[in-house]
Amino acid sequence: MNALTVELSSEVHEKVDVIAAEKGVSPERLLSDMAAEMVMQHDAHRLFLEMAERGKGREAEALALLRRD
Repeated sequence: MNALTVELSSEVHEKVDVIAAEKGVSPERLLSDMAAEMVMQHDAHRLFLEMAERGKGREAEALALLRRD
């Protein structure tokens, strides 16, 4: 694992502590999980955009597939 130092305002730091306590995890674990989720969402979004790009110009073909019985 790697360490990352993040500066937070005292207000945000306090809220992170509260949320972590509510979830029963450490603030470090909460932020680590949040970062991992953000990376997964970013990767999914990039994949979506790549797939959309590959499908450009093939709208009629896609609609024809949807109309099949």
